[in-house]
Amino acid sequence: MLQDKKCLCYLWLVLMLFSLSACDYIERLRDSKNANENEGNNRQVQLSLAVAPHIAWMPWYYADQEGILNEYSARHHLEVQFVSDDYQNLIEKFLLQEVQAIVISNIAAIAQLVRRDIESDVILITNDSSGFEAILLPEQTNTKHSLHGQSFALVQFSTRHYLLDRYLIRNQVPFEEINLVNIAETDIPNAFSDKKIYGVVTRNPYLYKLTHTEGAKILFDSRQIPKEIFDLLVVRRDTLNEHPEFAQVLLATWFSVMERLQGSKKGPTMDAMAGLAGLSRQELDEQLITTPLNDTPTKALSAIRDRRIRKTMRHIRYFIERYDLSGSELFSEWVSYPGRVPALLHFNGQPLQDFVMPAVAKESLGAPSKK
Repeated sequence: MLQDKKCLCYLWLVLMLFSLSACDYIERLRDSKNANENEGNNRQVQLSLAVAPHIAWMPWYYADQEGILNEYSARHHLEVQFVSDDYQNLIEKFLLQEVQAIVISNIAAIAQLVRRDIESDVILITNDSSGFEAILLPEQTNTKHSLHGQSFALVQFSTRHYLLDRYLIRNQVPFEEINLVNIAETDIPNAFSDKKIYGVVTRNPYLYKLTHTEGAKILFDSRQIPKEIFDLLVVRRDTLNEHPEFAQVLLATWFSVMERLQGSKKGPTMDAMAGLAGLSRQELDEQLITTPLNDTPTKALSAIRDRRIRKTMRHIRYFIERYDLSGSELFSEWVSYPGRVPALLHFNGQPLQDFVMPAVAKESLGAPSKK
């Protein structure tokens, strides 16, 4: 009997120890789960913005240098990396999903993104070209001579190539009458001094340098085809759908810099941007005049909703189809506009609408606007 009692006591003790161990184990599991959940909640999503060193895109460089991009990213629990590189390298990174947002021309967006079946959304038209690109000839050139057999140096399938095509169409010059010499943009100054080259098609800063130091004269520029060449902020559609706050970070960053380009902060901001671009303040001022920025949310929203884009697209379509830059995609699948079913490249006004509405609401209540 005594032996049985001892066995029961021993069994009870073992059960108690097991129960305490189990409770401790469960508590540790609970603590571990809570810790993992907290870590997951605090972990920032990593995304990236790709911007090449282009005169009109210096506001993005300024935003990165001044910490503006980081500030708005942190507010939305994002970590947005600013990626700078050669323009074509950045486009390749976007195509390979190594970056999720890119600043790109409308021509390149169709010729390169649409061709590769990349679904993406335009959330901002950052700037227009109004004299930023031009066809240049040596000062002594007689422009009344026939262009038959003449050579033009440019970057093939670029906005400059598009500008030359528009000039030829306007002046009823057959495409086959001229020779195209495809070169890198950095080689334009050398090509301009080459006696075998009749003219070059370029943009700032080379346009500015050649007209101010080499006596180049402008045959035709983008002022003569208004609203046809412009730059876009494009986000991969899957990223935008998963992280709509990414668009709000990018828009807030852009318009924060635009605010600084007004009033008393304009001087220091322009000086800083000139330094980033490697230009004097005067050079930057004169070159930015040729590429007006969409500097308020309401102006930007009007631009993305502008029906003239559709007219422009007819000209671009001709250019894209002439050089077979769209692959097998039908024109109807290239581009779509606000309120329509998204095509491969969709002008999406909703992020800007969401950005504008709070400002409009504040104005209606008499609160100061931060636009």
